[in-house]
Amino acid sequence: MKPKHIVAIPSWYSGGRGSGGGYFRDQALALQAAGHRVAILAPDIHTSRDLRAGRVPRAEAGRTVRENDGVDVYRRSRLVLLPRFPYRNALTWSWCGLGLFKEYVARNGAPDLVHAHASLNAGVLATLIRARHGVPFILTEHSTGFAEGRLRWWERDLVRRVIARAEARIAVSPHLAALLEQQFPGASWRYVPNILGEAFLVPAEPATRTGGQPFVFLCAARLVPAKNHALLIDAFADAFAGAGGVRLLLAGDGPLRPALERHSAERGVAAQIGFLGTLSAEQLRAAMAGTDAFVLASDVETFGVVVIEAQAAGLPVVCTASGGPDHLIAPTNGLLVPAGDRQALSSALVEIRRRAPDYDRSQISAEAIGRFGPEAFARSFADIVP
Repeated sequence: MKPKHIVAIPSWYSGGRGSGGGYFRDQALALQAAGHRVAILAPDIHTSRDLRAGRVPRAEAGRTVRENDGVDVYRRSRLVLLPRFPYRNALTWSWCGLGLFKEYVARNGAPDLVHAHASLNAGVLATLIRARHGVPFILTEHSTGFAEGRLRWWERDLVRRVIARAEARIAVSPHLAALLEQQFPGASWRYVPNILGEAFLVPAEPATRTGGQPFVFLCAARLVPAKNHALLIDAFADAFAGAGGVRLLLAGDGPLRPALERHSAERGVAAQIGFLGTLSAEQLRAAMAGTDAFVLASDVETFGVVVIEAQAAGLPVVCTASGGPDHLIAPTNGLLVPAGDRQALSSALVEIRRRAPDYDRSQISAEAIGRFGPEAFARSFADIVP
């Protein structure tokens, strides 16, 4: 693939080193390392409520801000005063993005390609850029909305238009690719997995457990309903309540934390469960190095980046069959159980604890890094890009 000038447009991007953007930055860095010129455009919209709550500085509204996150990032936000109606947010977000793209081109020249991450709203913006500036785009879809069935009629209309105009369409899991082909007939999708970030590219060390140490499970996910931490706490309590030699650590934060802390106490496992809060990528990798197994109990996932992160750290994984991660689990690296099945999850936790010494952590780590590292992503991308 000849080196290209690529502009990546995520539908959300809070920053590659924080939540909500890491894998976009990691992909951009991988493409830069492969010889491409890459920048990220990050338009955003805010309402008057956001301004009153102090969620966006007034000085930045309508102004382009340039950052460097290992890759050049151009930001601009737009204030929305119109009442809510169909198409409003997508079109206002895209209008903001068009101004940002025009300014980027004035500074840097037109790119060869736009890479839109998710149809809503980056795909809508990429469609408008193609119509106005003649720059082709490829689309990578990440959204769980297709599996959860929560797209409104006008959102499906926009997605249909985006899909029809994309030069190539990428899904982050085989499950999502099949789902999109079913819901939007006539367009084919290619699978390219998400990428491991730099914190997870260090091969795992062999396990060095000593007698008397507790066996520690780790779960890393936002504390929101779709991740089903309540089911995980129940399954853990069913298997290990009162067993002082077994612990469960929950990394991540979210609105359900108080309820989950109460639930842990009600199930009699509060002393065995630790809430770690939000961790940086480096902190999460360090936490994984001190645990024995990883568990994820989600109802729906489009891929499950944290699963490959755990594998890169050498951990065997217990995971629910929630769509995206299903193809990541094999007998050599963990156990897959039906989503929402408390008894099956509890049994899997017991089994993984018993079998943990039999897993080859170094092999699990090497396979994950080989499949999902930057070089693998750049090769897969080159096979698809026109």
